[in-house]
Amino acid sequence: MEILTDALPEFLGALGSAGAVGTVMWCFRTWRRRARGPARGPASTSLTEFIGDQAAPADQRNATARRYTLLGTLTEDGSPKQLTSTRSAGTVIVWPMGHGQERFELTDVQLYDGTFAAEPATRYEAAR
Repeated sequence: MEILTDALPEFLGALGSAGAVGTVMWCFRTWRRRARGPARGPASTSLTEFIGDQAAPADQRNATARRYTLLGTLTEDGSPKQLTSTRSAGTVIVWPMGHGQERFELTDVQLYDGTFAAEPATRYEAAR
């Protein structure tokens, strides 16, 4: 029993250190997420850009926002481009690229990071 009482302060010290490190990491990740801000681009600016002046259909008025990763694209820091949209799977969006515009189809395929895939439609149409 004496071994347990002798080891208890070291165990509690290690447990407290792990908790402190975890809290600092959580705060840093939360700060970075907030500093990045919301996604910017055609799909996140406004819904009227895609449907014109018409009112949104009833199933899209209460739609939840999904985060999509544009496959085959990179931002300045090397991470994949992402956008947030309430559009359903199967919708084709136009995204401005350096060489012009590219069309992406939103899918229901969930990626490893929790986002959904947006496949480049124009790249595959040329192969058909």
